[in-house]
Amino acid sequence: MKKNQNFFLFLKDLIFYGFMTGLNKLSVLITFPFLARYFSVEDYGRLDFLLSLISLIIVFTTFGQDSAVGRYIQEQKTKDKQKIVVTNSFLIHIIFLVIVLILLIYLRDYLENFFYTNELFLIITLQIPFILFISFSENIFRWTFSKTKFLIISILNFFLIVVCTYLVVTTNKNIITFFNFLLYGQFFITIISFFLLINFFYFKIDKILIKKLLKYAIPCGIVCVISIFVPILERFFVKEFIGDYELGLFAVAIKISLCIGVLAQAFQSAWGPFALKKYQEKDSEKIFNLILFLFATTISFLIILIIGFSKNIVSFLSSEKYIACIFLILPICYGYSLQFLGWMLEIGIYISKKPELILFGFTAYIITSIISLHILCKYFGILGIASSIAVSFFIKIVIDLILAEKYWKAIWKIKRIIFLKLLLLILSIFLIKLHQIFAIKEVILLSLIFSVSFLFISYLFSTRDERNIMKNISFKKIIKY
Repeated sequence: MKKNQNFFLFLKDLIFYGFMTGLNKLSVLITFPFLARYFSVEDYGRLDFLLSLISLIIVFTTFGQDSAVGRYIQEQKTKDKQKIVVTNSFLIHIIFLVIVLILLIYLRDYLENFFYTNELFLIITLQIPFILFISFSENIFRWTFSKTKFLIISILNFFLIVVCTYLVVTTNKNIITFFNFLLYGQFFITIISFFLLINFFYFKIDKILIKKLLKYAIPCGIVCVISIFVPILERFFVKEFIGDYELGLFAVAIKISLCIGVLAQAFQSAWGPFALKKYQEKDSEKIFNLILFLFATTISFLIILIIGFSKNIVSFLSSEKYIACIFLILPICYGYSLQFLGWMLEIGIYISKKPELILFGFTAYIITSIISLHILCKYFGILGIASSIAVSFFIKIVIDLILAEKYWKAIWKIKRIIFLKLLLLILSIFLIKLHQIFAIKEVILLSLIFSVSFLFISYLFSTRDERNIMKNISFKKIIKY
């Protein structure tokens, strides 16, 4: 009974926090077709590159505090102590923000080459404080389970992207105007976030707590910076060694991978708090394995469908001018699916309170990325760059799993996951080959057959207890818990 209850609690958190967090990525998916069709392939590639740079700056400014504040909030027994954690983490955010802004201004002449124009550099620099505060607020609302406030900010962020896209497309404006619209909207959301967050502050500086937050956050910050830096490095390789047109194709392939990214981000937002809260309970190992199994199966099932429908998806979401990107979708989706699984398999590192161990996996990740990008780009061009994603994430996930099991414990039924990932790779490669031989209708039919067969084979690998839990899943039970 307890085991079922914990599983339903996870599903309930997944539905709410997962869906709300996924709104941000969903807004990108919704607006992506309009922006891709409106801008040229080259301009859309530039827009995607700039948005990635903004993400890197925000992650560098946050530098792991989003994880640190969540970890220490969970340990506090009273609201006042939670507020002290929030206040001191916010103070760290402000200090880091000042440092980053000074660096941006100091390195302005060098960085303008990456931002294309001086005007874009100034607009994006002005956005940083607003984006940082909104992100901080949303993170606090998630970790304190303030559902209504989390809902408000998530919905506002969603509509901001949608409205800005609508204004740019309907008024026939350019990239600079798009970022101007974003700046005005972010200022508005920052004001609302401030009033929603004001009661979470308790103005008491705790030097010991600040040291703990910094100590926990530093390895997480390095990890987050690397995780954002590598995708930008991939885009840089495409931009510098292949061309702006191919950068646009690569950007569209990345956006299509967001179809699974939305689900994965939603899952991660619920998985982190749930795992840290429930890992000590008796049935946690079985529940964790069931969640991993269902997650791996669902992601793989979706990838098969995406590969099978890739021509239709590209034509519908962007246009025929991006159709050449369909061969990039498999390596990108497969690589990111490994990353998503890694989010679960590395949880033992955080449970053991040794976040610095995650640096080993990420060090291997960035080294492997740089090496594989150089080699694969040289011999296979843009397809090699896309394939480097899977290569680097595979190395990282192996190292993280070894460390998590060593410093916490080995709980994962990993053999069935390996089999499912190999089966996914074989079926997907086969579908790519079929795209070159058969018409779209035949490929779609075969992809449906493959996906259903994959689900059936996956079901055979589930245990009797897991099947019983899955049979009892209903929306009413999830709401009840």
